[in-house]
Amino acid sequence: MTVLFIVGTLLFLVLTGMPIALALGGTGLIVVLSAGLPLQAVPQLIYNSANAYALTAIPLFMLMGAIVEKAGMGKHMIDFASTLVGWMRGGLAHVNTVVSFLFAGMNGSSGADVASMGPILIPEMKRKGYPVNFAAAITSSTSDAAILIPPSITLIVYGVLANVSITRMFLAGIIPGIVLMLAYMALSHYFAVKHQWPVHETFNVKRVAPATRKAGPALLIPLIIMGGILGGVFTATEAASVAVFAATAIVLVFYRNVSLKDAYEILLITAKRTGMVMMIVAASGILAWYLSNRQIPQQMAMALLEFTDNYYAITLIVSAFLIMLGTMINGVPAMIILVPVLLPIMTAIEMDPIHFGIIFALATTVGSQTPPVASTMLLTCAIAGISIGEMWKVNRWFILVNIIVMLIVAVVPVFSLWLPSAILD
Repeated sequence: MTVLFIVGTLLFLVLTGMPIALALGGTGLIVVLSAGLPLQAVPQLIYNSANAYALTAIPLFMLMGAIVEKAGMGKHMIDFASTLVGWMRGGLAHVNTVVSFLFAGMNGSSGADVASMGPILIPEMKRKGYPVNFAAAITSSTSDAAILIPPSITLIVYGVLANVSITRMFLAGIIPGIVLMLAYMALSHYFAVKHQWPVHETFNVKRVAPATRKAGPALLIPLIIMGGILGGVFTATEAASVAVFAATAIVLVFYRNVSLKDAYEILLITAKRTGMVMMIVAASGILAWYLSNRQIPQQMAMALLEFTDNYYAITLIVSAFLIMLGTMINGVPAMIILVPVLLPIMTAIEMDPIHFGIIFALATTVGSQTPPVASTMLLTCAIAGISIGEMWKVNRWFILVNIIVMLIVAVVPVFSLWLPSAILD
């Protein structure tokens, strides 16, 4: 059974509207039956796929994100970012970008980011005279960049799949994330100058201190997470439980706007988000086992290396493939399917697995903004009340910037490898 048959079956099921978890499980079942393998192995494969200690970080970081959302910390992040960059031309666009990166450090999920910030920022940008399609595009694109910022759920999943340090993955995503943020801000500035969007406020140093006081407790959360990890106090997985405790304590002590009645809703949101991710992870176990058992990744690596063994050529080929397939299968599902297949190819050309993980993460941000799937783009369109076509007129430029940053990071490993080496080695 060829990889083309497996991928073709999976894409067919996904494009017919079947949920990703069921599509993965269904494809795995077809593979098992076609290969004449015993069905008794299926439950064990599903269990083994989800039974990884590092994956316990996912529900805990999801819980932390739900607490942060319910406490309305995003509003304080907006006020804080506004004092820093709101005075620039196109200030609200820059505020949008900075807030997304700050908020990413507290939830690790692009979907949570756009769902929390979109209903606040998009109407405000529209009210200040920004075109609604631009407001939607900047919100959608910057929310997806959360994939690179610790504690990223995507980087956790990659770390488990590739058997690499999640701490190193977190550190590796920071500089590419900052580069992407600056690139988005540069594009926003270009649009602001081109269309002569007005400056709505001036810099006022007196606003900085009050805004910092209100946002300060929230900003402690990512500092506690990364500070504890880098200080050797706890591992990246243990950091998730510390993050939940810290978020709860900060809400109860400083903000005091979440009651016991809200606990049910917080736990329900956490359960739904965790369930979506873990069902995908569990269902992928069948395919992962089959690919490994048949040594398909190794065969593909040998075939590609026979075609060319040039480091940069293979890097660009794989990057293009990730972007193309990412338009049809996004984020975590794409990683679960492709990491076991592509990682042997990249290690064969002596690419660091950490570096490949960041390339892959950047590719998923492109895919989730590009139809036909475009999960984050669709959610943002629904919040903004516009069509995909209307948003695409602007969003394509942010996608182009994202691809350029991805290719730069792909061919210049120092962007993703310098910080982990400098701190941990």
